[in-house]
Amino acid sequence: MFTTSTQRRAGAIGMAAAAALALAACSPSETAEEPTAGASAEPTAAEPTAAETAAFPVTLDTVMGEVTVEAEPQRVVTLGSHEHEYLYALGVAPVAVPESWQGYANGTGPWAEDDRLAAGAEPELFVPGSTVYDAELIASFEPDLIVATYPNHTMTQEEYDLLSGIAPVVTRPATDADGNETAEWNVSLADELTLLAEATGTTDEAEAIIAEIDAAFAEVRDAHPEWAGMTSQVGGFYEGQAFVYSANDTRNQFLANVGLDVASIEGTDEAWMQISAEQLDVLGDLDSIVWQVATTPEARDSLQSLPLFDSLNISAVGGSIWLSDPVLEGAFFANSPSSVFYSIEAFVPMLEAALDGDPATEVVEFSSEG
Repeated sequence: MFTTSTQRRAGAIGMAAAAALALAACSPSETAEEPTAGASAEPTAAEPTAAETAAFPVTLDTVMGEVTVEAEPQRVVTLGSHEHEYLYALGVAPVAVPESWQGYANGTGPWAEDDRLAAGAEPELFVPGSTVYDAELIASFEPDLIVATYPNHTMTQEEYDLLSGIAPVVTRPATDADGNETAEWNVSLADELTLLAEATGTTDEAEAIIAEIDAAFAEVRDAHPEWAGMTSQVGGFYEGQAFVYSANDTRNQFLANVGLDVASIEGTDEAWMQISAEQLDVLGDLDSIVWQVATTPEARDSLQSLPLFDSLNISAVGGSIWLSDPVLEGAFFANSPSSVFYSIEAFVPMLEAALDGDPATEVVEFSSEG
């Protein structure tokens, strides 16, 4: 499907599939690496060019206020689950990143390995704290830039001030490309990548990546004009109830980018919306739903056993897509440049089967094991 312009990143799919079996077999305790106090992995980036040097100082408009980066960062520390993958794509090698929630070595899934290796990144892994950031640990990495555009918890003003005493802290952009205020954890890939590129002097690289991703999505839409106007959502099952994510969640952004309508359900303005068994019919007219069940496989039976499940349109037309592969679940969640290409390769065949209107068509679940 991809043109030559997208083959460089799509090539990561083959490597990821080959590595997935070994990676998926590892538990977080087996793959996590303990940080060394005061660790100081040396960056491998080349000397800055004149153009990169001219990019600084730069002042960025973030949700926590304006932040100035005086010179090209050499020691970047990330605090969230995917920022390091954005930096790898830009050719930037952070010195420390959080442990992967899926237990992957180097803090990231196989979809981003090509970008990591190309950037020369061998980061220290650490646990940044699930409710409070460990400022002393973060300071031990001697950062000259701290990135928290997709943090693992909402950063307080007190935390921001404390971390800003260590290095400039880049949080999510204050506004999106259209000038609207951004919502936590729902920033678009393009807006986040653009901000990180400005912070690291890699704007040209970001523009090329965004153009490449836009072309890949456009290729899918052009190949499937029949998807225009068809509806979809990403959801799952939690604490006894079905749920769907907000229309601007990054996973639903992906579905919108391939040409589907993800804004047809009222009440999904927040991060997610739980739906009781008695109200499941609010999903009744959707043409497809991507059900996330990789980390909660028992959720599949729970969903299908709900009294109203068989009455949904997705049951009549075969529109359920079961996201049962843990590697794909991680990539879909990451929403980084490398993971988007991985997700396109994985989801398009499933969407083609789910959206053909024929319930007899089997929607073959993606497997990273081949």
